[in-house]
Amino acid sequence: KVSQGYWSVLLITFLVQLFWFFGIHGTNVLAPVTESIWTTALIANVNAYHNGKTLPYMWTRTDFDLYVWIGGAGSTLLLLLAILIFSKREDQRAVAKVSLVPGIFNINEPVMFGMPVVLNPIYFIPFVLAPLVMVSISYAALKFGLVNPVRAQITWAMPPFLNAFLGTMDWRSIVLQAVNMVIGFFIYVPFVIAANNMKPEAE
Repeated sequence: KVSQGYWSVLLITFLVQLFWFFGIHGTNVLAPVTESIWTTALIANVNAYHNGKTLPYMWTRTDFDLYVWIGGAGSTLLLLLAILIFSKREDQRAVAKVSLVPGIFNINEPVMFGMPVVLNPIYFIPFVLAPLVMVSISYAALKFGLVNPVRAQITWAMPPFLNAFLGTMDWRSIVLQAVNMVIGFFIYVPFVIAANNMKPEAE
């Protein structure tokens, strides 16, 4: 029951981001919590769906991957897109180009350690803020029944949109994911523009 509360979902999202910023794999470090609690909810939903019963849980482990960590923790795929569109720095654009394809499959170590985002004061605020805003929007959408809960277990490496639809079998989940991506993208944009005025040595 605690796992279905807004503050629980918000807290775990914040802690994952905080660990990652300091170079600690927050998703793996907190896996004993996220997997044991929210994956249990996911399995219960999958079983209920196959038995034709009402899904018992609103928020599962997969919801984090679908709506909060798009492209990996911090939704860094959106940072990469913001850099490719707005950045004038060749060093960051080079890393973004290399990191884009892995990012589509939710692998973000190249950008986390190559940009880097880890210990980068410019990107600390959006790296933490974007997922918190996105998880809040997603939680509200599920709470008010605007999107169906997750009913199928999917791999974390599945690309955006495809993972949302297959996980929920609800086209509205794609809309929610797209809305989150747009909002997360625009949260990153001002900081990418600010980074244009910073020299790599200063960072």
